[in-house]
Amino acid sequence: MSESEAYKKAYVDRRHFAKIRKDEYYTPRKKTVLAFAIALELNLDETKDLLRSAGYALSRSSKFDIIVVYFLENRNYNMFDINEALYEYNQPVFE
Repeated sequence: MSESEAYKKAYVDRRHFAKIRKDEYYTPRKKTVLAFAIALELNLDETKDLLRSAGYALSRSSKFDIIVVYFLENRNYNMFDINEALYEYNQPVFE
């Protein structure tokens, strides 16, 4: 997968992706890190590692995280399906 395919699949615009790549002091939001994990079709352990590298962790007390984990565990990386579930539970969607 090319870089442009990855950031488009993660719903991240080109400028934001460039900032992530170029600015070593910039830390993307947790939601952005999760969007890349989904776009790259990482499994749950790989996603946890990616989050940890950005200073984040998944929380069992967060509906958003629980929903994303469900999809990762079931290897469903369809952003539309994930957004539909997030919306159904009044959680912020990936945009």
